[in-house]
Amino acid sequence: MRTMMKALLLALVVGVACADVDPTQVSGPWRTVAIASDNPALTADGGPLRVLLRNIQCDEGCNALTITFFVRENGVCTLHTVVAQRNADGVYATDFEGQNYFKFLEQDNGHIVFLGQNVGADGTVSRITLAAAWDQELSDEHLARFTALTEKTGIPRENVDRVAGTDTCPQ
Repeated sequence: MRTMMKALLLALVVGVACADVDPTQVSGPWRTVAIASDNPALTADGGPLRVLLRNIQCDEGCNALTITFFVRENGVCTLHTVVAQRNADGVYATDFEGQNYFKFLEQDNGHIVFLGQNVGADGTVSRITLAAAWDQELSDEHLARFTALTEKTGIPRENVDRVAGTDTCPQ
C-alpha cells in the first residue's frame, strides 16, 4: 500500500509540476463553483467529498493550509476544518473521508483550480478537480477552462458539476 501511495503521489506531482500558483496568495474566503471526479458519487450533491469551501488560510509559510468547508448530506450542512501539510514537492496531504493529496493547478483573478486524489478507506483511488472563486460566479470562460483542465486529468467532461448557485450552506 505504501508503494502504491508513493506512485500515486508521484503521478500527481508529475501531472501538475508546471502549475504557476503562489500558495501564499490563496488565503481568504473562497466558494466552490465547480467540482468533478472520476467517481461522481463522491462529488454529487450529498456526496461525502462535495466540498463547499468557505476559507483557506496559509500557515507556517504555506507549509500548512487550514481549510474550512461544509459538506451537505441529506440536506444538513456540516462544517469541517482540516489542516493540510505540504511536502517537499508542493503537494498537500490531509485526512478527510480517507487520505487526500492535492495541488493547485491554476489561479487567476479570484479563481483557483485544485487537482486532488482521494484514497478511500477501502483503498479506492479517485481523482477530483475543484474550482473555487472569491464569489460564487463562474463565467463561461472559467467553466470551459476548468472543464479542459479536468479532462486533461482523465475525468470525463460529463462529470463536471457546476456548484455555483446551489450552495445553500451558511456563509
